[in-house]
Amino acid sequence: MSDAPEGRLARSVSWQTLNVGFQVLFQLAFIKALSIFLTEAEWGIIGIALGIIGIIEIFAQLGVGPSLIQRKDLREDQISSAFWVSLLLGLLFGGTTYVSAPLIAEFYHRPDLTPLLRFVALSFPLAGLALVPRSLLIRRMDFRNLFWSSFIAMPIGNGIIGILAAWNGWGVYAYAGALLAQNALLGLNYWFRSGVRIQAPSFAPARSLFRYGATSTVFNFLNYAASRLDVLVLGRFLPESRNADQGIYDRSNYMMTLPITVLGKLSDSVLFSSMSEVQDAREKLRGIFLGGLYFTACLVFPGIILLEMFTEEFVLALLDEKLLPTVPIIRILYTAVFLRSWIKVCDAVVRATDMIVSASVVKAAFCAGLSFSAYLGYHHGFETLAWGVVLSTMVQAVAMLALAGYKLNTGTMDILSTARPGLILGMVTLAAAFPATLLTELHWLLRLLVGVLSAVAGLLAWAWWFPASLRQGPHDLLAQIAGRIPLVTVKRRWIP
Repeated sequence: MSDAPEGRLARSVSWQTLNVGFQVLFQLAFIKALSIFLTEAEWGIIGIALGIIGIIEIFAQLGVGPSLIQRKDLREDQISSAFWVSLLLGLLFGGTTYVSAPLIAEFYHRPDLTPLLRFVALSFPLAGLALVPRSLLIRRMDFRNLFWSSFIAMPIGNGIIGILAAWNGWGVYAYAGALLAQNALLGLNYWFRSGVRIQAPSFAPARSLFRYGATSTVFNFLNYAASRLDVLVLGRFLPESRNADQGIYDRSNYMMTLPITVLGKLSDSVLFSSMSEVQDAREKLRGIFLGGLYFTACLVFPGIILLEMFTEEFVLALLDEKLLPTVPIIRILYTAVFLRSWIKVCDAVVRATDMIVSASVVKAAFCAGLSFSAYLGYHHGFETLAWGVVLSTMVQAVAMLALAGYKLNTGTMDILSTARPGLILGMVTLAAAFPATLLTELHWLLRLLVGVLSAVAGLLAWAWWFPASLRQGPHDLLAQIAGRIPLVTVKRRWIP
């Protein structure tokens, strides 16, 4: 295969798509299995604990990982120094979380948070150990080894340890134990596959990484808060007697963020590393940016239409019947998914070009809107909260697209035109799958299968007869697909 940047990017996208797809499918199966054993209240406490740990972990890394990926020239002594810094921070924040767990639990009026937070605090030193080898694999765009790491770690951590723990009545600790086991196994794989060699302890060479790392930490904190702040604020105000309600909203948020997680893992790794590699070449950056918007639109619009049409069926398939009250909330939140997917592409631009300070202001404003929405949701219901999330997301999307467009000299019409093929695919999906929604007498699983298969058939038919409608400038999804299919008829039809 070619070693040109285009060839490397195509291979990276393929391997990371496979990696993310595997992780998401396996995680869905794991969540579905745990839904049998855990109550809504237990999901609520898990959501709060993981939200707190996720925020603390961002500060525990001080942006070391993004600095290693974004930096143009990287020395061996800086790599070693970054490892010792990340390990020390992992131990420090792990110990701090252990000691402060009772205070956090008191703040949330949930005494059962204390032992759970102390248990999950073990994730900090594990993350500190794994940070450098994982970041170097991403820097090299070695997503093949990242895939095999996940392929080994997740079935053992989630599939064996997590399910057995849940079967034996561990409750919330089944989820937490599976997470720790998975992270430990991932770390071992990263070290084995990265070939990193660490020198004697030294901290001075890492200083040059800290300026970008510090601003990146603030940005990552705000970015993470943008996905979990509504859950955390709600958890602070809801009384313990409403833990089940907290669990319902947490699962609604999970269903909304699931497609964003998939796209986020792609943009945070493939787009960020490829953009960092050409950060001084504006035309190449512009091409990657518009390509990211185009491919995201083609993937997200049809998916969102299906999710909106069959929300109840997807909840039954991915969660459990007792979580059907999440359906109206999820339907509202799904209207923001497309905007969040484009925000993820913009995030890669601002991180690669070091526009983090300006982007952080946008993220802070979004977090303020999210907090106010959570306050309204506490008083007026979760649907009010969901609409507040959608409105705040719209404002954030406009601001982030404006930032990225300004940096890359890209006009509004250039940006909006990349969505046209995705809109076409979305309308085709709607027309093809709608008849299945009328089959109310059919079992929900069969109805879902009919809807999905009808949508796929409609999309394939449209792509076959009207391939030109799905091209946008130099970007051509069908040509990319045809290039990987060993069928001459398909290549002739889809490759111009």
